[in-house]
Amino acid sequence: MPSQACDMMNHSFQPNCFFHWRFKDRMLEVMINAGQRIRKGDEMTVDYMAGQKNDFFMQRYGFSSPVNPWDVIHFTGDAKIHLDTFLSVFNISGLPGEYYHNTGRVSNDGDSLERKAVKELQEECHQMLAEFPTTSDEDQRILDSMRECRRTLEAAIKYRLHRKLLIEKVIQALDIYQDRILF
Repeated sequence: MPSQACDMMNHSFQPNCFFHWRFKDRMLEVMINAGQRIRKGDEMTVDYMAGQKNDFFMQRYGFSSPVNPWDVIHFTGDAKIHLDTFLSVFNISGLPGEYYHNTGRVSNDGDSLERKAVKELQEECHQMLAEFPTTSDEDQRILDSMRECRRTLEAAIKYRLHRKLLIEKVIQALDIYQDRILF
């Protein structure tokens, strides 16, 4: 563990090497992961947990990165929505003006495939939130009530809170999309 703690500033979600202990001569080796190439001057990033991804280790200890895959919501279902249509509802795509949503509603018998996909994505978000042991409000109350605590505990609670807030924002965005969509 000491060698891992020393190298945590050099973490990556796609490590290119790992530590290996040679029992016969009591030597700690740094070995390159299969399929990786490291050239002179390249940064070496360590895989800390055999059989598991670094995501778990870094999530547990509160480390983050701008390319953090945990900042993305992975949906498991087959539901898909049309990206340009979704973006046009928020006026953030590069489509011509006539393609943006109109504020009027179109009467429709039943839900379109797009609306059904939105509902499926929202349901999956609600299921993700239900898997957490606490709500975002409870996490915020815990953080507000803790005067002095370990930084790792605070980081873990903040991470969990921010993950929930991200999922809640996705649900809100899908609500807005569903209200403004024309089909």
